[in-house]
Amino acid sequence: MKNSDIQIKYKIWLQRDTGEDILGKGGADLLETIKEFQDLGKATKIMKCSYKYAWNILQKIKKRYGESPVVTFRGGFGGGGGIKLSRFGQKLLLFYKKFENYVEHALTNSELWQTYGLYTDLKNNINGRVIDIKTDSQVAILKIQIEPPQDIYSIITTESVKDLELEAGKDVLSCIKSTEVLVSMEKEERS
Repeated sequence: MKNSDIQIKYKIWLQRDTGEDILGKGGADLLETIKEFQDLGKATKIMKCSYKYAWNILQKIKKRYGESPVVTFRGGFGGGGGIKLSRFGQKLLLFYKKFENYVEHALTNSELWQTYGLYTDLKNNINGRVIDIKTDSQVAILKIQIEPPQDIYSIITTESVKDLELEAGKDVLSCIKSTEVLVSMEKEERS
């Protein structure tokens, strides 16, 4: 199995502590469209759903949380009525969007994926073979031979050695991150 064969899909739902769903993607999109246009009819056209369906979403939120996410207002003879988010609706949408952005950032953050061993950037990868492993209760030092015969060392957790089933002679892919490589202007003299 290759990491490129797998796609991460997710659905975010805000729930009450009772387990009742309050807001998902469709409801959040509806609140966002209402916030922008202050017109439920226009929002339903943009979202390609019926007025009744959209109104039912708003009523479910109100029923399950006990507070309406919207405030409606009437117009005069020439119209002018509308709908806008209540303070609760604004907070609910903001909370949903913050969490959605957090998850989206996590899914597109290659350094985070590398931390979990799920994604690597090809430009900093080096193929090698584990030559030796020294471990204690928490940390392991890997000696890895790369081309041309050159050794590099990696410090990882003992738990990672077990999870990756590392042992001497096993081929590995080493990923060098800029935050973990020290560079000096002076050449070190070796004896």
